[in-house]
Amino acid sequence: MPRCNNCGNTVNFSSSLIPPPVPEACGPPTGLYANFDDEGFISTMEATGADLDTAQLAYENPRRYFDTCGLCGSRDLTW
Repeated sequence: MPRCNNCGNTVNFSSSLIPPPVPEACGPPTGLYANFDDEGFISTMEATGADLDTAQLAYENPRRYFDTCGLCGSRDLTW
């Protein structure tokens, strides 16, 4: 299960590997977000900047893709 060492978040994470679909000043910083359940599995995923193949790879390999806390933006995570 991912855990942010900065704020303690264990639910919402994003990927620095996937750029947002449209760069905007106030838009999302990434094109791939996921929420994790209590057992560390992805419960929901939003892939606005990733194609289906990349989204499937992220689902199968979350440690490789989800490297940023969705709450505070820290990349200091523990899996």
